Amino acid sequence: MNNLAQAVTFLESLNLAHGDLRPENILLNRDQLKLSDFDCTAEIGSYFEACIAPYGRFLNGSETDYGQRGTSGSLGPRTEQFALGGSLYYLINYGFEVYDDRCLADDAKEHGPKVVDLLQNMEFPSLDGDPLIDGIIEKCWHTKYNSVAELAAQTETLLSEGTTREVINVEAVPSTGDSTEDFSSKRAVCQDLEKRGLLRLLCSGEAVYSNSTSIQVYFDRAYAEWSSVPLDYMT
Repeated sequence: MNNLAQAVTFLESLNLAHGDLRPENILLNRDQLKLSDFDCTAEIGSYFEACIAPYGRFLNGSETDYGQRGTSGSLGPRTEQFALGGSLYYLINYGFEVYDDRCLADDAKEHGPKVVDLLQNMEFPSLDGDPLIDGIIEKCWHTKYNSVAELAAQTETLLSEGTTREVINVEAVPSTGDSTEDFSSKRAVCQDLEKRGLLRLLCSGEAVYSNSTSIQVYFDRAYAEWSSVPLDYMT
């Protein structure tokens, strides 16, 4: 859980949003986690193209600050944390997607559209799993975090306190509660990556769609350098 939040935080530090966060794009190799598939990665503020329920939702009439009703709005902390909430629901606490444990319509084909409508109206299933994880999921669904970094800080605190009971057994990445010197060092790394064209590479449709493997390698190396995690941790 913490590693996933930290990976998305790294993208956020570069003013990028993954844009398609869901379990299919979270790869596991025994106790190792890797974020993959950057086809929809774009700068924060770009149009949210993927928006696949239950990891994305359309806006309702009371959310005009985020965009027009019936659209998915723009990429940013709102979209990323909502997707993370749905992913944690599936991967950590429940083992199935939101609303997949019940029949919402007589016709099975209507189940998907019904889920879309419920999420648009901010109607979520009741949570009765691990209360600590449920609390994070609830906050993600209701955009209670100002940034993904704020979410990651909470997951890391829970991990360091040993209070989480994760189904996915991953080791903690180094603390984001760094000293001013450490923070400045990480910021310098991010600025250097930007100068070398990481933003341009990730936001280039041609580059992403034609050479996603190179994008993945670039991300892995950049994230490893940013988080001070050995490179083999990301491969």
